[in-house]
Amino acid sequence: SPFDDRWNNAIAYVSPTFYGLSGTFAYVANENKNFQGAATKINTTGFDAGLKYANGPIMAAVTYNKVRFGDNFDTRAGDFRIGGSYNFGMASVRALFDRVRLDMDGARVTQNVFGLGGTFNVTPAGKIIGQFYMANDLKDNGSSDKDTGAKLFEIGYEHSLSKRTILKAVYAHLNNDKNASYDFGINAVGTNAFAYGAPAGTAAAPVGNTIGGTLQGIQIGLRHSF
Repeated sequence: SPFDDRWNNAIAYVSPTFYGLSGTFAYVANENKNFQGAATKINTTGFDAGLKYANGPIMAAVTYNKVRFGDNFDTRAGDFRIGGSYNFGMASVRALFDRVRLDMDGARVTQNVFGLGGTFNVTPAGKIIGQFYMANDLKDNGSSDKDTGAKLFEIGYEHSLSKRTILKAVYAHLNNDKNASYDFGINAVGTNAFAYGAPAGTAAAPVGNTIGGTLQGIQIGLRHSF
């Protein structure tokens, strides 16, 4: 990112594919440089490793990444993800499990996310797409923080105008638990996590913040591959 000068030295490796199996590895070193001109140096480092199997209708993959911020709180963030898909021809299904963990100043916060998705070909050029994701409650040092999860539903339609051009329309519905404030990553409406617990309109909450709110969105787009 042009706005983040912590990440300047990186190595990455992508293995050849053997019978559908391949692996990737990346490492990023900070060399203890200043972050955006700050007086204090932060020695942030991170790595990412993954293994993927893709052969015929089957795809399965597992990845793990971890970042160590090198700050005074010994902040570390890690993410483990495993997923797979199967293509039946006229339809496909996929599943995902994600576990994120944050360690900071002796505290540990974790969260599990589960996802299911699928497609169904209704015409040679068009298919229905759908997915469901559920974020469980946060766990703070092993104890659950009540009602801090969320559920995401999506349904849409893709139409191939050609081999390289796709017309797409999607409806998304995000339902927060009463103590959660998740938002869409794009075209956000202001329900963000940093204002957790702060009532709308207060100094700690941005305009439009709604703890426990329900969000809806419609996306229409055209994608062309060059």
